[in-house]
Amino acid sequence: MDDRLSSLASQITLAMAVLTAISLNLVGLSVRVDLSATMVALISGYAFLTIHYRFVRQNAGVARALIGFGQLVTVVVLGIMLSYAATAMPLPYRDAELHAIDRWLGFERETYLAFLRHNEGLRDALSFAYNTLMRQNIPVLLVTIVARRIDRLQAYIIAFAIAVTATSAIACFIPAANAMIYVDQVPTDLSTLPDGGHSYFPTLEGLRNGTIRSINFGRLEGLVPFPSFHTANAVLFVWALWPIRMLRVVLLPLNLLLIAATPLCGAHYATDIVGGAVVAFGTIAATAWLLRAQPANERLVEAVAAS
Repeated sequence: MDDRLSSLASQITLAMAVLTAISLNLVGLSVRVDLSATMVALISGYAFLTIHYRFVRQNAGVARALIGFGQLVTVVVLGIMLSYAATAMPLPYRDAELHAIDRWLGFERETYLAFLRHNEGLRDALSFAYNTLMRQNIPVLLVTIVARRIDRLQAYIIAFAIAVTATSAIACFIPAANAMIYVDQVPTDLSTLPDGGHSYFPTLEGLRNGTIRSINFGRLEGLVPFPSFHTANAVLFVWALWPIRMLRVVLLPLNLLLIAATPLCGAHYATDIVGGAVVAFGTIAATAWLLRAQPANERLVEAVAAS
């Protein structure tokens, strides 16, 4: 099972790399990579260890863990670059429609922000949870290795690749600025806001109007408002480590707080959260189907070969 999952994860990672390269080429974007000597040494060391434990001093457990780490880092980086290609599509913004759906759902951004202004403790908790998005990949990696559940790591890698690709594809056709720009009316020409916050809108506009044609690999940032990938990834974190019972009591509340923080820290609409949840559960269903289909396909191949 581990070998089949590793092979499937590798195939999906390769397919995602090809898709990212094609997408960047279609929108006329290039990637500028300036690696420090430390980074080159780390990458070289990782490659050496992977080759050593895979082919020289063969250790299946260590090799799978190292390969899983490389796949995870790769799909994360490719996902961010794919979001740049998606947001470079100059279709009209859909903020008015997303805000209208928020109103229809009963979500009032002004009320939400006013409530948090009077509850500093909750605001701090939400900010902390929101900033754990990338960091939560570390326990997914370490826990699955220690618990000898590399199958969960590989399933998470497959699901992550599907989810980030789906999010970028949707963002191509439903582009948006964000609620901070459209509803809060913050300055659109500043990346560092007067209150010290960050706005990616200048980067988004530069990609859309063609003034940014090169992506700085060292300064990648998330750019997709709808659907919320923070929401999708939060669901995937819980799903990936759900078999580890003792972690549920931490993962569930942490990621519920992360999702609740997206309108505050990510300037998302409530509609973005709904869209992210739909992507997540659709991704889980697609991943489960792939995992069921692969053994069935192998049995079919074996039957054909035997006949």
